[in-house]
Amino acid sequence: MEAAGKEEISVEDEAVDKDIFKDCSKIAFYRRQKQQLSEKSPYQALLDSATTGKDSTKFQIINEATKVPLLAEVYGIEGNIFRLKINEETPLKPRYEVPDVLTSKPSTVRLLSCSTDTGSLVLADGKGNLKCHITANPFKVDLVSEEGVMMSINLLGQLYFEHLQIPLKQRTTKENEEDASADTSQYTLTQMGPVAAKQEVRSRTDVHWMSESGIIDVFLLTGPTPSDVFKQYSSLTGTQAMPPLFSLGYHQCRWNYENEQDVKAVDAGFDKHDIPYDVMWLDIEHTEGKRYFTWDKKRFPNPERMQELLRNKKRKLVVISDPHIKIDPDYSVYAKAKEQNFFVRNHEGGDFEGVCWPGLSCYLDFTNPKVREWYSSLFTFSAYQGSTDILYIWNDMNEPSVFRGPELTMQKNAIHHGNWEHRELHNIYGFYQQMATAEGLIQRSKGKERPFVLTRSFFAGSQKYGAVWTGDNTAEWSYLKISIPMLLTLNVTGISFCGADVGGFIGNPEAELLVRWYQAGAYQPFFRGHATMNTKRREPWLFGEEHTRLIREAIRERYTLLPYWYSLFYRAHVASEPIMRPLWVEFPDELETFGVEDEYMLGSALLVHPVTEPKATVVDVFLPGPNEVWYDSKTFAHWEGACTVKIPVALDTIPVFQRGGSVVPIKTRIGKSTGWMTDFPYGLRVALSTKGSAVGELYLDDGHSFKYLHQKHFLHRKFSFSSGVLTNSCADERGHYPSECVVEQICVLGLRKQPSSVTMHSSDGNDQSVAFTYCAGTSTLNLERLSLSIGADWEIHVK
Repeated sequence: MEAAGKEEISVEDEAVDKDIFKDCSKIAFYRRQKQQLSEKSPYQALLDSATTGKDSTKFQIINEATKVPLLAEVYGIEGNIFRLKINEETPLKPRYEVPDVLTSKPSTVRLLSCSTDTGSLVLADGKGNLKCHITANPFKVDLVSEEGVMMSINLLGQLYFEHLQIPLKQRTTKENEEDASADTSQYTLTQMGPVAAKQEVRSRTDVHWMSESGIIDVFLLTGPTPSDVFKQYSSLTGTQAMPPLFSLGYHQCRWNYENEQDVKAVDAGFDKHDIPYDVMWLDIEHTEGKRYFTWDKKRFPNPERMQELLRNKKRKLVVISDPHIKIDPDYSVYAKAKEQNFFVRNHEGGDFEGVCWPGLSCYLDFTNPKVREWYSSLFTFSAYQGSTDILYIWNDMNEPSVFRGPELTMQKNAIHHGNWEHRELHNIYGFYQQMATAEGLIQRSKGKERPFVLTRSFFAGSQKYGAVWTGDNTAEWSYLKISIPMLLTLNVTGISFCGADVGGFIGNPEAELLVRWYQAGAYQPFFRGHATMNTKRREPWLFGEEHTRLIREAIRERYTLLPYWYSLFYRAHVASEPIMRPLWVEFPDELETFGVEDEYMLGSALLVHPVTEPKATVVDVFLPGPNEVWYDSKTFAHWEGACTVKIPVALDTIPVFQRGGSVVPIKTRIGKSTGWMTDFPYGLRVALSTKGSAVGELYLDDGHSFKYLHQKHFLHRKFSFSSGVLTNSCADERGHYPSECVVEQICVLGLRKQPSSVTMHSSDGNDQSVAFTYCAGTSTLNLERLSLSIGADWEIHVK
């Protein structure tokens, strides 16, 4: 192991070599599970054993072949949620149950038995609009609404739950061999779409889960609408954290910016080329020999001065902090963790050792609350020498990644806090590191400032702690294309603050691909350019003047839309609304939307169709909604919905469409970073529906503290246009926040007749005529040089 620790470590150690990863046929528990699929289901519910308590109904399930009993528990939870747990009734040892993900103990609803058939048990809550049908033989669970079966568990009879057994002494416990102590389960969930159930032909989706360990613990979110499902999920796992405003700007990263001079030059390059950005990132080379919480004294001799340079530009710094700790008795982080037994242990009881960027390393056991508390304390200014309050954190390699380990990760029999094996909790390891990091940044500010933490590994509930990115991608068109469904998947599972590395982390993108990636990234929640160390430099101005202009325009469009972005994040934070939305979220009655993954809604107002093919001259854009009207965000051309439109595209084209009936707030001027734009004026893009109306909102606070939460320091404004009157009114009377900002521009799209007059009515009763221009060709009304307070009530009358 010592020799391995001294070997050269490179990006190739983390390269995805498919040969080192098992396919399913090489996994023992999968082979056993697969074998059961062709056999008749052996499970029967013993409904005469059913007992109903305050919180749940319990009954036995028996495997007719092995006679081993399982214990099933069914819970009704407030908000149309059901929970099903299945465990061994008397396991040899406790089986792992996921902790720390639910924000609180769910509020249960007492389920009442209303069954008359001896072969089934029907449970219902007091309202009776949803029922849980449990069939005895073969065992099956159906959730039934007034419209029919919504979801079924074990409809296909594929439940298979291996019970724990005493390991055979002659068996080795060597990693990657079959373990004699079985601990696996599988089941199938069948979902009937509540909308599709109304169709003559019902849609059906079968999902089959397999798990190597733990118990079956399933929450059934019954909706019925997509919005209801998102709220139900967040009521269990929490909502997206409200991010600091700077983190919604553009981030510039590379493995690695070489030294303080390099950082200064790149920072100046953005200003020279008039490209806004907010955050400079430093990868592992900024440390002393890959020792986190340190600085390379030759490359970064004065990190405070470097951060002061960024602070003066109202910019921030993000540095990396991985979970592996270099084995070095002279490295204080290692020495203190070693002394307190804070590392994951191997199966023999010693510290687990694996190879990663520093060479031979130990891995902090973030599943231990004491380790998390200690790790959080490392972010104090006194502990983290050279850090300042503009420094934020990036958690990488936290799957955890172990070079030359089995499938590039930790052995399954490594031991964590509570004597749990790694196989039990691998998927939640990174969740805990991000949790501890976010808490550390909050404690650093004495609870006043919002943290920013990016993580690569995540779990249900990670949205509470920060942002996620899709990991090491490649500079190829296919990776740009696949990033869209990847990010949509994250969004519908609660993690709205997500993105993919712009340009591709590995490889050298051609100029066209880089431009298209910036255009896509500008309309995705987390917006960061990143590249590995053996690629050519790719700052936005290195690809010729024309491509620099196009990248600049894409980034500036991001900053123009920051008020809309920030308002969307507020809705995600308080109302569980995803930011990037598959079309079906907004249009669940249209079956065509369920297969669309090359375009998406940004909030409810904008439809984005990134160009993901080389040398494209036209894209087919599906505009949903038979009663909708859509406006091109640049040309103001409009189309009725429920059709596919061929849109000509040049390299400067970003196909974005505003939905009729929406109001989108923007900034009318762009600064060097978000910090310069606080008092810049607003504009409103009002896109009228087929009925001539529109609504929208703006959320505003200080952009960095928790005062919005604890002291209600915020403004929440509602904009509405109806019967020729645009109104700015208060959307939440609880909020109060002084703002000097004004609305100086209003553009109304879809106004079919030139008005005779436009008048402003203020809350103090004053009326004032407003100058306007009208374009009959595009049916647009423009009001400019206004000075309407963003925080005051007022009306604009168009006659």
